[in-house]
Amino acid sequence: MSGTDPAQKGIERLLAGAATTIGSVRYCWLISQADGTVRARPMGRVLPRAAENNWTVRFVTDRRSRKAAELRHFGTVSLIFQNDRDDAFVTASGTARLIEASPEVQTLWKEGAYAQYFPTEEDRANVGFIEVRITRLELWIRGVTPEPFGLRTTILEQKPQGDWRLAHDGGGGPRQQS
Repeated sequence: MSGTDPAQKGIERLLAGAATTIGSVRYCWLISQADGTVRARPMGRVLPRAAENNWTVRFVTDRRSRKAAELRHFGTVSLIFQNDRDDAFVTASGTARLIEASPEVQTLWKEGAYAQYFPTEEDRANVGFIEVRITRLELWIRGVTPEPFGLRTTILEQKPQGDWRLAHDGGGGPRQQS
């Protein structure tokens, strides 16, 4: 699709709204599965590097934690981002990868930002990062998703080749096939 295609422009507008919402909040909810239940926990995300896309989100974690054990077993997660001021809500789902290898951990480690959470040598030896690659977005963003606001979900899914498709338009219309 070209950049002038109206359907593609609509998708780009929705993606921009999602990226703005995700970028506007420091904390989100990480939802994982374990033992037949769903677990939700608030997480402070690692701010992305300048050259990174909006569809990879990282968190620092303790590799000894229950969440790390859950992600080793079942890597599909959801993240919920909420900006009340803008009436903007994004549920992002995807595959989580636990980064445990020392070279990768050292690349992501920021002493000033994380040392207070990992004060001892033993704690620092158990630092890991959770990296979530987002492949599905559910959106409720006032002024971006269809009115009436909040009535229906707008869903975007990432295709294997990396571009996005509108899976549900939020307005009750048919799903776009592409």
